[in-house]
Amino acid sequence: MKKLLVITTALVGIAAAMPASAADLAARPYTKAPPVVVPILSWSGIYAGIQGGGGWGTSKETFIGRFNAPGFLGTQNYNTNGGFVGGVIGYNWQFDNLVVGLEGDYHWSDINGRSAVINAGVGDTYFTKLTSFGDIKGRLGYAVGPALFFVSGGAAVGELQHRYDRAAGVFFGQNTTRWGYTVGAGAEYMFAPNWSAKLEYNYLDFGKSTLQYVGVPGRSEWKDSVHTVKAGLNYHFGGPVIAKY
Repeated sequence: MKKLLVITTALVGIAAAMPASAADLAARPYTKAPPVVVPILSWSGIYAGIQGGGGWGTSKETFIGRFNAPGFLGTQNYNTNGGFVGGVIGYNWQFDNLVVGLEGDYHWSDINGRSAVINAGVGDTYFTKLTSFGDIKGRLGYAVGPALFFVSGGAAVGELQHRYDRAAGVFFGQNTTRWGYTVGAGAEYMFAPNWSAKLEYNYLDFGKSTLQYVGVPGRSEWKDSVHTVKAGLNYHFGGPVIAKY
């Protein structure tokens, strides 16, 4: 009986001590869950790429100072068309959804055409070829997630070749560099980190070129314009990813 009383007393004492010991333990520190970071795409920074496509246009030639011979037409309007390939480099600044940029590109091209009119019935024709062209232009765009829609405009430059081919096998020609202007619009899509694809339309006007003939009275003046549609692939070097919490 005494042994049973001793054991019971000991158990009661241990049970009374346990809550006190548990209270003496330090409380577990509270740790706040880390914030969820959602990256936001930014178009800001420098980019470079390759592009190519096709072009079509009009070459308007006027023969000035020539006598008005029967069957001779002093003005020829004929079409030009062909392809081109080149490169581009630019820089964007993004302000919320607004994207402002500056871009320059240059292309090697084979956009050409010949007049279908035969002057004076002897087979004389005219020929135009745009051998290369480029532009320096500003861009104004609106970004919607990975998509960018933009308009553009600026200065254009082209290397033009003009010829007057005579039926006798003699031709007069020259290469000239002409400055003009360009306007356009397009869309670009960021399909992977730092990579985007674009589709763009541009109108380019190269103004007036003059070819002075030697040994033949008069001169020719050409007015050349081209429409282009191009697709491109760009790599973005400095476009930071902004963290949103």
